[in-house]
Amino acid sequence: MFLVILLAVLNVPIGIHDNALLSTDFSGSILVCNQDTISTERGSGRNIVSVGNDLFWKQCPSGEKQAIVSLNTGEIFSAEFFSGPYSFENGLLVSIPNEILILSYAGSIVNSYWIGEYPGSLASSNEYVWFVSSETGELKQLDIFTEQISTVNLSFTPTSVQYAGSSLLLGCSTGGYRVIDLDSESVILLENAFFAYFSHENEITFLRHKTASGCETIEWETVLVNIFTGQEMVIDEISEIALFSTSVSTTDDPNAHFDVPYIHQRWDTPDWFDGSWSCGPTSCMMAVQYYNRLTPDSIWCSYPTGHWSEWGNYIPTEYTFLGHTYDILGEAPDEVWVPGAHGFICRGYQGAGWNEMISWLDQHGLTSQWLGTTWSACTSELDNSWTVVASTTSPYTGGHILLFNGYYSNHSVICNDSFGNQNLPGWGTMRNGKDVVYDWPGYNNGNTMLGISQLFAARSEPLTVADELIDDRSLGYRKLGSSLYWHEQETGFDGYSWWTYSTAALPDTCWVEWNPVLPSEAWYNVETFIPSSHATATGIYHINTTSGWETVSLNQNNHSNEWVEIGAFYLSPSLAQVKMGDYTGTGGQYISFDAIRFTIQTSIDEDNVSDVFTDFSVSQNPVTNTLPFSFNLPNSFIGSVKIFDMNGRLVLTTESQVPADFLSPGLYHAVIGNQNNINSIRFTVIE
Repeated sequence: MFLVILLAVLNVPIGIHDNALLSTDFSGSILVCNQDTISTERGSGRNIVSVGNDLFWKQCPSGEKQAIVSLNTGEIFSAEFFSGPYSFENGLLVSIPNEILILSYAGSIVNSYWIGEYPGSLASSNEYVWFVSSETGELKQLDIFTEQISTVNLSFTPTSVQYAGSSLLLGCSTGGYRVIDLDSESVILLENAFFAYFSHENEITFLRHKTASGCETIEWETVLVNIFTGQEMVIDEISEIALFSTSVSTTDDPNAHFDVPYIHQRWDTPDWFDGSWSCGPTSCMMAVQYYNRLTPDSIWCSYPTGHWSEWGNYIPTEYTFLGHTYDILGEAPDEVWVPGAHGFICRGYQGAGWNEMISWLDQHGLTSQWLGTTWSACTSELDNSWTVVASTTSPYTGGHILLFNGYYSNHSVICNDSFGNQNLPGWGTMRNGKDVVYDWPGYNNGNTMLGISQLFAARSEPLTVADELIDDRSLGYRKLGSSLYWHEQETGFDGYSWWTYSTAALPDTCWVEWNPVLPSEAWYNVETFIPSSHATATGIYHINTTSGWETVSLNQNNHSNEWVEIGAFYLSPSLAQVKMGDYTGTGGQYISFDAIRFTIQTSIDEDNVSDVFTDFSVSQNPVTNTLPFSFNLPNSFIGSVKIFDMNGRLVLTTESQVPADFLSPGLYHAVIGNQNNINSIRFTVIE
């Protein structure tokens, strides 16, 4: 029985049943016959088979098995996931992993064919079953009688297949459709087409993009074309189609994806800039920041609500990084020309250049290349925790760049969509595009189905989890200051480190924060790795302990390619942090920022630790430079006290006493240490 709901908008035609028009919305999550709504389950408007007075469709309820439903008898088949149903002689055609199944109209399995993969789109004649291989991107032909599988030679990569009469209707990875005959000869090309189907043996009905603004299509038209004459007739012009679906579209399985910082091309860029054409630069920027390359350049964004954006300013603003200045101009809406990532990638036209994306990623320290359009190419990258930049199409857009960061075995991909969530109403108006789930071409899991025009590698070393060792390629390492002054080198711990030039005056121009994840509150030996190059300055390390900030100066020039102890400190997991900036008091030297290691102390008895860390003090603080003063040393300590000024320069080594008039007024650090422990105190000298 039909559920009667009068829709206020015209929907997308998808077929004919009993001389009545079948339609859906862009999400494919509603099935309508004329004005009667049959189903509002996810995916119900995609796989439709009309047989006599019965109608079969697929439903993908969230958190439940996918199912085939009959209009007359209800649910007839279910599985965790499958592709179909498709029409077959006296039955239905579906695929599950490794097999193609032939079902009766009652849902029982009549026959099965082992194919060793899981195709998403199938079609059949009396002799053959055609399917698109997600592994190779080829059209395969299965002989029903011999069960032999052969490859259909094509000059393009197909994404879906339909059959009628003596022709195949094939979706194209570059967008649109091609009609070919059974000899693989091209009959007709349908550009910018979506939701195409054989309405008669020699006619195809499809939805076509008419006008667009950037990545967003704003007008469509429904077209009927004769495949032999090429004659077209526009049936309807559509300026708006409302989304019906309210399905959950963000992933709830953190194991299926890795986390990538999210940037919205409109709402995380400067208020003065319209980022509607910036999906390519924004997706590439998300890839770069997944690997923690650029330093934050925070701006306040007013829309949709006020918030800070750390990376969006790089999209339309000139900057310099690793020797490249991004001052090439690219066009944005309203004939505005801007530099930055947008200018470099979108130079001269209203969209991303594929080669420019690759060059920009390479210049930011990633490795990029064309990957093709297959599922296997995509998942092999994601299995290595590498992001994938994807040039896509969908019912909402004739061209849109996404960043893939995960997938499900049912052939759904997880991505950051820089324009928002295509599964929900209001695409482009909200910052809701993080970790959204879309379906791979040809697969219906109840999400927006993509077309894949090209995939691009965006490889570097994924950041390791923060723990007791924080490196420049791990979470917990935060590089700050202008990207202009940061330089990368292939020396240091694990083969990489960052360096800059030291400065003579405060404040720091560049600095790094190391934020460890410690197992417990305890005494920790803190060490830093000094690279073999670009390390000549005396760095001033600031350590946040349970009793406050401690400061230790370390001359990097005395060490090379080795771990060096900074000191032993009592640290709390909630507070522990080390900071170092480029200010040393002496300008123009090299200062490196590499790994820091936190090792819990287990071999030193508690009494000795207590002596070293609690009994070191100065006789008075502040001290007067006209009078001598001394240090109180722990009983267990044997050695000298080293005194450093705030520039990190060693000004005095003493057993304990400091003579009058030796130190000028100012702030100093006194440091003591032995092979197991090091400690420092800060004191002030006044006149």
